[in-house]
Amino acid sequence: MREAILAAAFDLFCRKGYSTTTMSEIARAAGMTVANLYVYFDSKLLLLYEIYEPWLNKQLEGVRESVAKLRTPRTRLRRVFIGLWGDIPAADHCFANALIEALSSAPPGMGKPVSLLASVEDLLDTMLTEILPPERMTFVRDQLLSHVVWMAFDGFVINQRIGDLRDVEKIADVMTDMLLGVTAASKD
Repeated sequence: MREAILAAAFDLFCRKGYSTTTMSEIARAAGMTVANLYVYFDSKLLLLYEIYEPWLNKQLEGVRESVAKLRTPRTRLRRVFIGLWGDIPAADHCFANALIEALSSAPPGMGKPVSLLASVEDLLDTMLTEILPPERMTFVRDQLLSHVVWMAFDGFVINQRIGDLRDVEKIADVMTDMLLGVTAASKD
C-alpha cells in the first residue's frame, strides 16, 4: 500500500503540482480511502518529503556521474551548474517545483527538512572541492558557495515551471568563468 501511495502521489505531483493535488486524489489513485491514506502519512507535506528526498538524491547522483566523466575543471564545473540549474529543474515535469510549492504554503516556521538541505550542500561542497584548483579553494570555505548555488537552484526550478527559460548554458559559462577565471580558451 505504501508503494502505491508513493507512486500515485509522485504521478499527481508531477502532472498537477503540489498545491492542486489533494489527499483525496492521491488516495483514489492509490486505490484506498482517505482515512487509510492518513494511516500511512499524517500530511501531504510529509508524503512529499518521502518522495522528494530519494528523487533528488537520484538526480544529484546523475549529475555527479556525468561530472566524473569529464576531464577539465572548466567542463566539470560547467556540467555541475547545467545539471543543477537546467537538468534537475526540468526533470519529471518540473517535479522539483513541488517542494517549493509545498514550502511556500506551509505554516510559518516549518522549513525544508534540515537533513536534506545539509546533505545536498555537503554533496555540492564535495564536488566543488574536487573540481576547483587549490588557488580557488577560498570559494568553498564554510559551504557558502554550495549554499548560494543551491539557493539559485530554487529560482531556476520556479523559472522552469513558469516557462521563463534563461540560457542555462550561458549562465553556467559565466559562473565557471567567475570561479576559475577567464582564459583565452573559455572565450571561444
